[in-house]
Amino acid sequence: MRRALCRLALALALTSCASTARITGDFGDYASYRRTRLASTLEERLGASERYLREYPEGDYREEVRAWFKPAEKHYFKLAWNNLPRLRAYLDAMPHGPHAEAVADRITELESRRVFADRREQRALAHASSIEARLAAAADQRREFLHELLALISSMAKTRTFGEPTSGLDSELLLRFRVRQPPGVCEGDHCAKRFSFPYAVPEDKRVVDRVAEATLDIALDHGLVQKLSLSGPELLTRLAEALEVNAVAATPQARAEALAHALDALDGSLEAALPKARCSAEAVSPIVLSRHCDGVRFEIQYGTVAEAPDILTMTAEKR
Repeated sequence: MRRALCRLALALALTSCASTARITGDFGDYASYRRTRLASTLEERLGASERYLREYPEGDYREEVRAWFKPAEKHYFKLAWNNLPRLRAYLDAMPHGPHAEAVADRITELESRRVFADRREQRALAHASSIEARLAAAADQRREFLHELLALISSMAKTRTFGEPTSGLDSELLLRFRVRQPPGVCEGDHCAKRFSFPYAVPEDKRVVDRVAEATLDIALDHGLVQKLSLSGPELLTRLAEALEVNAVAATPQARAEALAHALDALDGSLEAALPKARCSAEAVSPIVLSRHCDGVRFEIQYGTVAEAPDILTMTAEKR
């Protein structure tokens, strides 16, 4: 009797399970569909929908899932086209998605562009660092040039010993002429010393080397000082370049601006010995600066064409 009851119970159970399957459909189909509805992010829902349609092409919910998935996937693909994180998210969510191959190719393309862009940036940064390093290395030379040239001009302006031997010249002037190597040379009634001042300035995104050349001449009469002059090709332009740390273009406007900058600097160097308020005099071209007082005359003659010498002279005023 007991055995008969067990067989009856088993038959009833099997009949019940079969009925449930017919009512609810395949459990895997539903579970997969349910994941498309419970996804917490758009990427998760896209991935779940793609897997459902791929694994259950004849599933009970295919029409509903397909109706949402096709436009959503297409929109996401377009949205991600220029966005690497979104493209990677597409592949993570849908490695077998409709546009997976195109996404993989696009990722490769964008990553290659980024590599090239990074390399260009690195080259640009290296170039900029190189320029900065060269400018830093040249800074001492530039400061030395400015200091020495302006000190030389200031010493010339202090001269009040015209008609006397060279030993009466300003001590700083004598130091630079006699002691600093190589020393100046005197032949008869003429003494001269050539100065060379190297420096560097930026030009067209590169650093270019410059050399400012200047010659100090001392004119004598029977060993007595008559005239001091300092001259050099575009000397005032070279001075302006060092002041502004920038190359001066070979145009009339650029050279005029450089001249103004150089004269501003020279005003300061001359102020102690030849104050502007008391010594300034009218300058007639090609003279661009003139100071007359205390029995002396200081003038600057500007070379009006490229490579022409600028000449600074210091003499006793004629009586």
